[in-house]
Amino acid sequence: MMRTDERKQFLTDVLVTAIENCGYGWFVVHEYKWDVPLGEAYAVIQAEDGDETTYRVDLDTLAHGVDVIRGARLDLVMEGPVRSAWFNEAGMRLHVSDWQRTSILAADRTNGDEGDIDVVGARHPGVRAIR
Repeated sequence: MMRTDERKQFLTDVLVTAIENCGYGWFVVHEYKWDVPLGEAYAVIQAEDGDETTYRVDLDTLAHGVDVIRGARLDLVMEGPVRSAWFNEAGMRLHVSDWQRTSILAADRTNGDEGDIDVVGARHPGVRAIR
């Protein structure tokens, strides 16, 4: 897939944000390469939930994750104060708020010039979407 250098840098920054903050505490990192040619950064991670499966997360993973978030559907859940949630096409809850989704999509659309992807948002695009 052809990506501009600006796009590669944006996706690399999202990866670095997620990995260097340990995905907000839900995975361990087995391998991490960020100081490689632009567009080739990746990490190998494993969830801390006892599952021994490892996942290789790279720029393609992140781009796919944003596509999942973009294509998500809003549905009612009625769980305490939570009235609705975003779900992927397989029916899995994304655990991303309306604000996070809007901000992630704005950042994606502008390669980070608008919106914001902090550590909580960064864990969504690449990592949770691959499961």
